[in-house]
Amino acid sequence: ALTILPAPLLAAKRQPKASNSNIWLSAQGDAPERYSLSWFDSSRHAKIDIPAGFRGHGVSLRPHGRVALMFARRPGTLAIEVDLQNKAYRQAFECKQKRHLFGHGCFSADGKLLFTTEADLDTGQGLIVIRDADDDYRMLDEIPSYGIGPHELKLLNDGRTLVVANGGILTHPDSGRKKLNLDSMASNLCYIDTVSGKQLSRHRVEEAKSSIRHLDVADDDTVAFAMQFQRSAAAHQRPVALAASHRLGTPIRLFEAPEPLLMRMNDYMGSVVINNLSRVAGFTSPKGSVAVFWHLEQGSLLGYHRLHDVCGIAVTADQQHFALSSSNGQMRLLDSHTLKENRAQRQHPDARWDNHLLLTTG
Repeated sequence: ALTILPAPLLAAKRQPKASNSNIWLSAQGDAPERYSLSWFDSSRHAKIDIPAGFRGHGVSLRPHGRVALMFARRPGTLAIEVDLQNKAYRQAFECKQKRHLFGHGCFSADGKLLFTTEADLDTGQGLIVIRDADDDYRMLDEIPSYGIGPHELKLLNDGRTLVVANGGILTHPDSGRKKLNLDSMASNLCYIDTVSGKQLSRHRVEEAKSSIRHLDVADDDTVAFAMQFQRSAAAHQRPVALAASHRLGTPIRLFEAPEPLLMRMNDYMGSVVINNLSRVAGFTSPKGSVAVFWHLEQGSLLGYHRLHDVCGIAVTADQQHFALSSSNGQMRLLDSHTLKENRAQRQHPDARWDNHLLLTTG
């Protein structure tokens, strides 16, 4: 169900029709024996599962090749590589001792390097580990993330600068996913030079208990990021903004919404994606069962779409649609300009889609 709120109309553009050969990639499964990297071919209505043996989180595509990586959910230590052409498992890699992954990674523009967010278990400090994608993902170097709990990371369009969401929350595998430092947590959005390893810029939101977790980068280097507010540690009970944008040289812009919508989100945004064609940023709140959309430049709320436990969100290759996935297997396409659902392309395979979604073409 779509709700459109009063907002400036999106510019109408004549664009080619959406591809009917979208490949949906996501971690999938609700029990260890069913955890997999799965993809769904929308043109053939076929789903394929590659068993992982661990619960996955984020998925990354290697540039210039039909290869995908799925990273273990925090505090896992494994990632698997899958050959999309042959629909087969290829290899896995594991963190070195006293390290764990945060569920995300990204490739360099040429596909030769992989950057992963990890934690040093002795110090608790966040790390960016640089790996050789041509040599079994062996570790080449590590640099600070300049914060605790680095989560999602992306390269800016210069191919050199990383932007990292440091969630600020200390955890340790011995304590599972328990949050150990809510009284002193300090989240930030950090820009890092991958060549020198130096911090270029670091930014925080005003709400001290807002944890920046997920982000996406537009083709003009505008960053949209999603937050999770730690209500139990907050000194007030007011609803807070959970979505924002930033661009180097400018202040952070919080995306506002009416109080009832903010309250519905339950202090939790799970994923974010930018549509470069319509200049719309889409965010998902699985705890609120809603996907919410703002105009990237104007910051205006454009609408929201209700879907039970929705978390995965991506953009089709032609930028014509937002794609949504939920934990009960539902898959939906929304027009990137009008935000109306294309109900004829609704799918519901037997799947337990996990937090994140990535689309490619067949």
